[in-house]
Amino acid sequence: MIQQEMIQYQSLDGELNRIEKELKKNDSFIKRKQFKALSQECEENLAKLDAKAQELKNQLAAAKVTMEKITAVIEEHSKEIAALEDIDELNYMNKQLNVQLTDLSNVDKDIKRIIREGEEIAKSFDEINAKLPKIVVAYKKANEDFNKATEEVKPRVTELKLKQAELKKVIEPSLFEIYKKVSEGGLHPVFVPLRDGSRCGGCQMEMPKAVVDTQMAGKSYMRCEHCGRIIYKDE
Repeated sequence: MIQQEMIQYQSLDGELNRIEKELKKNDSFIKRKQFKALSQECEENLAKLDAKAQELKNQLAAAKVTMEKITAVIEEHSKEIAALEDIDELNYMNKQLNVQLTDLSNVDKDIKRIIREGEEIAKSFDEINAKLPKIVVAYKKANEDFNKATEEVKPRVTELKLKQAELKKVIEPSLFEIYKKVSEGGLHPVFVPLRDGSRCGGCQMEMPKAVVDTQMAGKSYMRCEHCGRIIYKDE
């Protein structure tokens, strides 16, 4: 027979679990979770936009430097062409000038692309910054409502935990360790009675009677081979 104090402790734990589950079903808890996720998403997007804006800023600075260099070369070529009389040299310099003009056109296109992307980022910034304060306000309201719901059940939770603390003083440590280890795996209740001589009181699955008798020989409990709960003889 499992220590009755252990069963009582488990029963109190069950009520605490039910309270926790009910709180998580609360509309304010659900909304709080949703608004928190939206807020985090906005913050992450702002960070990405900020990084992209900095990248474009660097690209624009580099493009302007390149444009200045190309412009300087074009001016130099133009001066040289004006002083040339040899047709071959003139044709060669014209080709060089056209290459620079093409490069200048490409840089100009790149600058326009950077400016266009910058405008898109600025628009995205404004859109996020417009909705983020509303999300924050909604989150705070949901959080306040959830805190009120939590406060309402707090006296009962405190009462249950105090009762558990008293029970734990007399529960066998080895038994409590088994309970703690199994319950941490998500099973509840952990300790369940043996039903009809061979059936688990938790999952209700049948086990061979011979196996049960062997496992229970000289002991008051055994592990269910189906669900992993601890089965005890309810005598």
